[in-house]
Parts: sequence; structure tokens; C-alpha cells
Amino acid sequence: MARIKHLLFLILLLAAAPGALAQAGRAPARPVKPMHTVPGGVYAPFFRTEATRPVPVAAFRLDEYAVTNAEFIEFVKRNPAWRRSRVNRLFADKNYLHHWATDTTLAPTDARLLSAPVVSVSWFAAQAYARWKGKRLPTVAEWELAGNGKPRNIRFNSLTDYILDWYKRPNPAVLPPVKSTYVNQYGLYDMHGLIWEWTFDFNSFVGSTDSRGNTTDEVQAFCAAGAVSVKDKTDYAGFMRFGYRGSLKGNFCIQNLGFRCAQSI
Repeated sequence: MARIKHLLFLILLLAAAPGALAQAGRAPARPVKPMHTVPGGVYAPFFRTEATRPVPVAAFRLDEYAVTNAEFIEFVKRNPAWRRSRVNRLFADKNYLHHWATDTTLAPTDARLLSAPVVSVSWFAAQAYARWKGKRLPTVAEWELAGNGKPRNIRFNSLTDYILDWYKRPNPAVLPPVKSTYVNQYGLYDMHGLIWEWTFDFNSFVGSTDSRGNTTDEVQAFCAAGAVSVKDKTDYAGFMRFGYRGSLKGNFCIQNLGFRCAQSI
């Protein structure tokens, strides 16, 4: 119940957010960003409890790569409510776009970051951008289905080994450009290895050591008993990914957290 209330609260905040529906107008006509179709399938939730069931996922389309600084600069220019100096702190914390030189520019020495993924953006800002583009954020089920696509060009024995190697490395001082890691079987770049990415329902499974508002299933999933109830007890990358999502709040802006957009078919 607490989980449902929290999700409803985020939705209400989004509805009230200035510029959330991109009232400055839709994105102008530009070269269409490539999107690729991810076939429908069934997503088996990472944590298995009495309440969880396999989730059917309809085919959908996902951006070929994450939203870049250049793309987000265009967005804030046309939607001033989402500029760093104007954004409501309910919708983005003090770290929002902190690496930009001004509301709408990078420092001249950071021109190379124009093609790097935008980070330090909140869930609310990502939602507003997606709607401005006539798109949406992918759900956890969609993102996991797409993210588990077979890699085409990695030197590791498995995708999990690749992800764990990425997790143990510190964040680079300067983020590389998009399309700088690997591409998977769906034609999607950098699903792992470059940044973390927001999903629409990032907090659909919230773990906490505070028992108030949590069901037994939710608490156990993040305690020792939870290891018995996961899809794959050896999927350490999955533990870290879902633990990370569970720690987020909608207005958090983190230096390695960005997003890409999805569309229903």
C-alpha cells in the first residue's frame, strides 16, 4: 500500500510540475533520432514474492542511445521552467545540471560533452523531456527486457561479467560520448557500461529497513531471506541495479544517472 501511495504521489507531483507537459510546444522538426523495436516478451521480476507474477511486455520502441547534453539543452531552451536557475526544488534537487556552465550552455572546454549523455537530471525532468518529444520513459520491465539483449561486441564471457566489471570501475572524470560501449541484438547502445538510466516505475519495488509501510515481502527482499526469493541468486549485477533503483527519489539528480525514451507501438 505504501508503494502505491508513493507512486501516486509522484504522478500527482508530475501533473502539477511547471512545464511537465511541455506547454512551450512539442519539439521542433529535427532529424529523427533512431529508435529500435524490442520484441514483446515476458519479464520475470528479479525479486520473487507471493505477490509477484511474470509480467507480459508488449513490443515497444526504445531510443538507440541515451539523451545527450545537446538534446537536453534544446529542451531547456524551449521550456524555461526546466532551466537550472528556475526549476522548482520539489522536482529537481540542488545537483540538477550542476556540470553545465549556465542554464543553457556547457563550458567552452566541455564542448565534447555535447554528445555525452545528460546526467544529473531528475525523474521529473526526464518525464517532462519525454513528453515534449511525444515519448515516455520505459518501465522497469521494458528496460530490463531491452537491457538483457545479447551483446554484439564485448570481450567478456557474459553480459553479467561485463556489467560487474563496469560497476567496479570509478566514474570517469569526463563521460564518453553515447555509442561508445557496446551494441546489443536490438541495435541499442550503452544499455550498460556508460550510465544508469531512469525508468518510469523506478520505485515499483521499494526496500527499506524501516518496517512502517512495508509488507513482509518487501522487507524480506532486502534482508537475508530475500536471497532465497530472487530469480537468480548469482546475479550480483541485478542485486546492485535493483538496490540502486530502490534508493532513488524522483527529485534526485546524480552524476551518473540519465535516461532514454520509449514509445508504445
